Amino acid sequence: MKFILVFLILIIGFSCVDKTNILTENVKYSIQKELQDKNLKIYGFETEVLSLDLVHKESNEYVGILRTHEVRKKGSKFYNYKDTTDNDFNFQYDVNVVYDGHNFQYDLSGKRFEN
Repeated sequence: MKFILVFLILIIGFSCVDKTNILTENVKYSIQKELQDKNLKIYGFETEVLSLDLVHKESNEYVGILRTHEVRKKGSKFYNYKDTTDNDFNFQYDVNVVYDGHNFQYDLSGKRFEN
């Protein structure tokens, strides 16, 4: 009896982890596309998503941290010609995701420099 209970708990646990991993990859891909377009057009940044870590908060909510590498494109109005070392940044964002099992919606907030 104990074996069956432990086995069921492991199966449920692994299925939740797998679901979170798939969701994380889909959200990461979506954010990458959005940030590449938005940051390049508005700020002249070329953006690469380094990582996204999501954890299941409750119900259909997930929270996490997004790490990016952003470089000011030479020729953009924000490019620093006086100090070219001031054009390369790593950032972290807070990420909130709502997922209904089929569709997700995310919100990025709290952009900050990464140490």
